Amino acid sequence: MERQQLDKDQKNQEKSKEFWLFAFRDNLADIRAFSKCIEVADIFGDGDYKLIIADASKKLKVYSGTGLLKEIQLSVVPSAVNVFYSDGIDKPHLPIVAVSGGSCVFMYHELRPFYRFVVPSVKLDAAEASVWKSLGAGKLAVTDACVMLKECRMKGVELSTRSADLLATSTPEDQQRTVRLYKGLPLEQPTVVTCLGSLWLDAAEEGACSCLVIGTEAQQVYVLKSFFTEIEFQVQLPGVPVCIVTLGTRQANHRIFVACRDSCVYTIKNGTLSDYVIYCDGPILQIVCYDNLIVAASARNTLSYYKHKGKCEATVFLPSPVTSIATLLDGVTGKARGVVVTLSCGAVRVYVGKSLLNETQVHGKVTGMRFGRLGREDAALVLVMQNGSLVVEVLHRSASFEYKKIQDSGPPAEQDVPIPVPPLTSVFIAQAERERAYSVDVHRLFQRDLTLMRLSAAKAFLSLMSNKCATGSTESDEVVAARPSRYSNSIRVVTSVQGLGPTFKVKVKIQNISKKVLRDLSIVAVYPAAAYRVPKSILGVPFILPSMISTYEILVERVDDSVADEGIDLRVVAPDGGMFLASVAVKMPDAASIGDAS
Repeated sequence: MERQQLDKDQKNQEKSKEFWLFAFRDNLADIRAFSKCIEVADIFGDGDYKLIIADASKKLKVYSGTGLLKEIQLSVVPSAVNVFYSDGIDKPHLPIVAVSGGSCVFMYHELRPFYRFVVPSVKLDAAEASVWKSLGAGKLAVTDACVMLKECRMKGVELSTRSADLLATSTPEDQQRTVRLYKGLPLEQPTVVTCLGSLWLDAAEEGACSCLVIGTEAQQVYVLKSFFTEIEFQVQLPGVPVCIVTLGTRQANHRIFVACRDSCVYTIKNGTLSDYVIYCDGPILQIVCYDNLIVAASARNTLSYYKHKGKCEATVFLPSPVTSIATLLDGVTGKARGVVVTLSCGAVRVYVGKSLLNETQVHGKVTGMRFGRLGREDAALVLVMQNGSLVVEVLHRSASFEYKKIQDSGPPAEQDVPIPVPPLTSVFIAQAERERAYSVDVHRLFQRDLTLMRLSAAKAFLSLMSNKCATGSTESDEVVAARPSRYSNSIRVVTSVQGLGPTFKVKVKIQNISKKVLRDLSIVAVYPAAAYRVPKSILGVPFILPSMISTYEILVERVDDSVADEGIDLRVVAPDGGMFLASVAVKMPDAASIGDAS
């Protein structure tokens, strides 16, 4: 009975670990698209949702199941794709696919070209328009026109591309050629569509009529009417929009959240720009809605949750840069259940709030992602990889989103881990009682032992520094410590003996470790005359700069090996000659033993 229960628990645990089910992978799809260019829609109204991808190769690719259904050639490179429903057509239950490119939005109905909406041109300054009008009529010289256009630019007027081309020319011939090129053409400055969105008209449900929302490079947001040929209203923003998220319905209460390049999210409430602004911690990559919150992914590897009025509720720090995010919606109720985040390291994470629910690897960098219905599945995750592959995974039907919330609301798991406390033995109790009764005496004994230890260390250090000489060596280099003196903190002396005998070379390195310049020093060699002969026993040291090292050489010749070897002393003498600053005892090698060994 217990074994059956264990097997059942193990099966439930393995089942809970299953989150994504692999559907298919097309390594030869050769797709170049971002999240804004990926959509899913029931194009023919048969309940079979198609995958729509606007590729950077100027193609609109439509996938049905695991194969390519249709490929439509585009005239420009697409910038965004959106799907909306309109009541101004014969079949309002079939969606319209809007593809933006340049200053136009191309609309397709049943995979056939249906309508092209051109975004209004940018309104130019009157002074610039009058300059070009005078140039076209021949009433103004080109040089004078350039001066007037430069004055307009200095005043902060945003000039058109035509004026920028004219001011960029350097020679009068090029200026005349530019004026002739634009002569007779109306002065217009077309803009570029950066992002698309859709706003429900009267009901927020699948298949209901909606309005197309357009964001442009001219910092404008246009909301079209339900029959998509006219503009309902437009709003000027402080920044260039990059992502649009809508809430509510146009005929009731609605909000349009627009993420811009200035790291801010602006709110358009019922057709007017709201005073509430969401300030993100870095450039915004993408925003989505989750549980009455705005989730923003920034270029600083953060995932932040904001209220509609701009207050930051939580921030999740990610291990690598974010490539795209999407809201994980319930296929039946449409309620947000989590946020899917793809990272540049190839990880696909699912967050419920700020808690990590699941993490999987797709073994490649994801450039575009879309979560929604695909085919007959209610919850499918579409991934476009950097190498052009297309990956589709399906959410497991038994995937749970609740256990993390329960874990976050209860006590931490570390609370159930017992602390390794040793058992109370009679020896431990007796020792504790002794320390409690004789605490003062124990502390005094501790201080006494500590003082004795410090005294022993000081004596050992003094004995080491007071050692007159070190043991001799027959190696080519020998370093002997300096003898301490009254001014030992000013000079540091290091010596080495070179040679095999009977003539040796003693190298003396002197370093000034004080902060002052030492002048007129002397190096004096003191040696037994019966054993050694030094041709130059006194060396002059003119000066030594602070922290500098000076090297000197002294030749020493061994004249009699029968005399007891006491070595030589090298002393650094002060200018007055009264006392030496440092003294080194150098143990000379035995030349006779070396000669015998050879």
